[in-house]
Amino acid sequence: MNGLLSWRARRQIAPLLLLILVLGGIGFGYGRRLLPEASCFDNKRNQKEIGIDCGGPCQSCEAKNPRALEIFWARAARASRDAYDAVALVENPNEELSSAAVRYEFTLLDHLGVIGRKTGVTYIYPQERRYIIEPVSTRREPVRVEFKILGVEWRVLRPETPQIVVEQRTHSVDEEDGKKQSVVEAVLLNAWALGLGEAAVDFIVFDEAGNVIGANTIAVENLAAGERRSVRSIWPEPLAGTIGKIEVYPRANLFDLEIIIKP
Repeated sequence: MNGLLSWRARRQIAPLLLLILVLGGIGFGYGRRLLPEASCFDNKRNQKEIGIDCGGPCQSCEAKNPRALEIFWARAARASRDAYDAVALVENPNEELSSAAVRYEFTLLDHLGVIGRKTGVTYIYPQERRYIIEPVSTRREPVRVEFKILGVEWRVLRPETPQIVVEQRTHSVDEEDGKKQSVVEAVLLNAWALGLGEAAVDFIVFDEAGNVIGANTIAVENLAAGERRSVRSIWPEPLAGTIGKIEVYPRANLFDLEIIIKP
């Protein structure tokens, strides 16, 4: 008798369970419709995103959280009686972010305080390490140089940078009109497939102790594809100290498309 009642009870409960399952499924589907769609602004890692709200269908994680430019050092070298050349070595650690507008500021100080300041704007490519050079007017000798980034406008762009090879660099002390001057000469090869209407060459000279004793930027115009050219940087006086290393860094601003010479 108890077994018969249990069998009847099961038959009565089965439709009720089925009804509950059907209603539950309908409620779940309706509830999902009420939930907001996954988006790039829901503070969740979903829809094949690499990070929270970045990567996959959203903006790149690097664009959302760009890494700051790394500043290795800032120094100054005497350029003339009334000016020093301030130099900073920086690097862009981002793998796919470039900037056509890196705003920066040099500040030169002596024991009494600020003796000169200069701001400027430059560009930088992904994972590029480069020098930034600015002449700063002052007759007082700086004992410290401060360099800071004022702002960077990032964009996702990894251009094919021009291949300008430095084949040779030499230093000499020449005499002109009875005055001695330091000259650094470099031979460049445009190994890129395109010509460049405009490029720049940074010269940085170090002494044996690693101090910057000379810095300069020379403009180069109409460098054809495959062309070799000699470029000279001249200082009005012999550079102080013994030359230890000469860095020559050619570069071209691809954000300005007018610099490219059409073949």
